[in-house]
Amino acid sequence: MLIAIGDVVRHRQDRTLGTVAGVSDEGDGNLVAVKLSGGALRFVRPYDLFVVAHAKRHPTAGQSAAAMVTLAVALLVAFIGCRSAQVLGADWVLMFLSGLGGYSAVMSAYHWWYRLTGPRRFRV
Repeated sequence: MLIAIGDVVRHRQDRTLGTVAGVSDEGDGNLVAVKLSGGALRFVRPYDLFVVAHAKRHPTAGQSAAAMVTLAVALLVAFIGCRSAQVLGADWVLMFLSGLGGYSAVMSAYHWWYRLTGPRRFRV
């Protein structure tokens, strides 16, 4: 099971909801610290939990700016690809595909960067 701190989980037996507060290493396996309403902590085995909702953090100003710059560069690369194919005498389908390929290349690089620098999930 992959969980992150802040994920909402539910206990399988008594159906209590809580958020993941951390992971503790016991001698016979890992325990997940679940923060219940009222501030109480409960340590539970990972196989007794199932994830209800994943925690999502809001993007920072720098991440938002990087997304906008990446989008602008991707659109520029798509335009250059379309224009280059047109100059070479390509049909409209090939022009569209060359623009789509340039856009996809830039956006794929951005998605890989965001995935590497994004939130981490722990296997328990």
